[in-house]
Amino acid sequence: MRTSFISRFCLFTLTAITLSQMAFANEALSQAERNALVKEDIAGTQVLSEVCPTLIGKNATFEQNIQKLIQTNLKAYSGQNMTFAALQNDAEYKSLLADAHQTLKETSTDEQKTVCEDVLSYQE
Repeated sequence: MRTSFISRFCLFTLTAITLSQMAFANEALSQAERNALVKEDIAGTQVLSEVCPTLIGKNATFEQNIQKLIQTNLKAYSGQNMTFAALQNDAEYKSLLADAHQTLKETSTDEQKTVCEDVLSYQE
């Protein structure tokens, strides 16, 4: 069963730092697995950046928070310097982004709006 949009994206976007620290502390995860988690976090954030302006209107604070979340996750990427632009051409990222879009389609508008509002009120 797929996790709900709220549990999936709230966990990945609003607690990205905590989750990343927990995941990276787990020595059982390989660098590739940690990087995949980072990519998944960023894909979820990108989907929110696409859908939320329609649900809550354009908002400068929301846009700033989205950028903070993306940059925080990019800093956690191991091995090589990764940029958001470079991710757009990464095959694994494209697959994760497609999964995030599919999850969005399976989620109610009310749930989507709640997550958008959470991002809007996000504070580091």
